[in-house]
Amino acid sequence: EKQKEGKKRMKSIGSVEIPQEAFVEVLKTS
Repeated sequence: EKQKEGKKRMKSIGSVEIPQEAFVEVLKTS
């Protein structure tokens, strides 16, 4: 349950805060 909630929140935050491409770039560089 908790993990579901976290993923949901991350998804909504991610879509609002940063575009998908920027997110992918961050993952690549880290």
